[in-house]
Amino acid sequence: MSSRAPASYHLALPDSAAQAGTFFFLLFAFTWPIQRVPIMTDNLFGIQGLKPFNLLSGVVLAYLVLGTAPLHATDKLERTSIRVFLLYFATFAIALIRSVPNAPLFHDRFPDSYPESYLDFVLSACIVPTFYTLSFLFILKHMCSFQELERITTVICLSILLLSIVFVVLVLMNPSVLLAGDRGGMAALDARSRGEMATFCETYFGVHYNVIGTIYISTVPLLLYRALTRGNLWIAPLFLSLLAVLLLESRSALVTVAASCSLFLILRRRFFILALGAAAAGVATLIWTAPTIDALLSVGFGSSSDVSGKDMFSGRVDYLWLPLLSEWTSDIGLSLFGAGRYGIVTSKLWDTGTLIHADHAHNAIFNFFLDCGMLLTGVLLIFLVIGTVAAWRVGRRLNSDLYWALFACMFGYGISMATQGDILPRIDSMYAFPIIAMMINLARLHRRMPVMVDPVLQNWPDVDSTTVQK
Repeated sequence: MSSRAPASYHLALPDSAAQAGTFFFLLFAFTWPIQRVPIMTDNLFGIQGLKPFNLLSGVVLAYLVLGTAPLHATDKLERTSIRVFLLYFATFAIALIRSVPNAPLFHDRFPDSYPESYLDFVLSACIVPTFYTLSFLFILKHMCSFQELERITTVICLSILLLSIVFVVLVLMNPSVLLAGDRGGMAALDARSRGEMATFCETYFGVHYNVIGTIYISTVPLLLYRALTRGNLWIAPLFLSLLAVLLLESRSALVTVAASCSLFLILRRRFFILALGAAAAGVATLIWTAPTIDALLSVGFGSSSDVSGKDMFSGRVDYLWLPLLSEWTSDIGLSLFGAGRYGIVTSKLWDTGTLIHADHAHNAIFNFFLDCGMLLTGVLLIFLVIGTVAAWRVGRRLNSDLYWALFACMFGYGISMATQGDILPRIDSMYAFPIIAMMINLARLHRRMPVMVDPVLQNWPDVDSTTVQK
């Protein structure tokens, strides 16, 4: 390190306070997959809004504000990252502010999801999504060494292990969820089976099964990374997560998880494991043709065996995207600036029978267009292209297993945006923030230590954020 490197600006807090802040952040990260289960949504001491997740979020926010200057950059890459984050957050804040006057309409159309009062709407639909962005700044500022990045990776993997155990056990206790499709042909499988799975997930986990699928899409490559680099102990968590994805009956989740894991294995040149996994999947399919596999093999084919976009996207084209696109482009204001957050719920087509009643367009880019308009969507696409190219180039320079695992997670999430996910903060996109921050910090480590002792980075010294060079 150069002796001329300026020390980063931060408030002086005792080491015990710093350790406590890190502990609460790790506990905060551990609760992400289970934050909507019934026991986690009960108000503590009967106080409205005082839920375990909100309380942990408040503690993390307090430490982030008091423990350091969260927007003070110590190097060029961090400065650029914070500026892009502020631009992103400003876009999010403007979309939320524009949505507040629509709170009564949201409640009228989704009484179970959106509160009627403006204050409750701001607290639940505005403040809670903001908490998901805390992980980006916390990791960027406080988890700058490889050992700290490994620690947050471990916590994420353990939380997914807990989710997988609970999900598999509950499915085995409710086998009717898996047998729903056996009561009548492929049409019954496509509607009944997934309908029962949606009800099952809403009851026990408080979210739609597509949200759980997105969680697995965003994290399974990290479990694969652990299994390949940390020994046999992590094989069981990986197996349980793959079993949970199979039982989930989400076709997009199954395909995307397979694609992202395959990408990671290809990038790390683990071709033997890739071939072994493909063979195991083929044998499992022959032995037990699960409802998910049946539905997957039928995707895109109607009764005439012609490719059907309606079947492939489950009616999204005819009953979401085309009518909404027609409505938005017919109004210059909506076309250029959107309708604000949750803009789809304000559609005038709601009561005409031509629109699926949903608060998300089931396509992240299109949903962003509905909320923010064509101008910001164009800016978004430019940033996505630049970010993807930059991430790929950094990965080739780093040659790090952890970085490529994180890259595979974002690759999978990018694919899932075609039918789910979100650009603005939402439970679907909550893992994108820590993953991007971890990738940035790995790139910062590479800039500080251009000569790597170990290509996997495991032998890098523990460099604290206070020693960052400018």
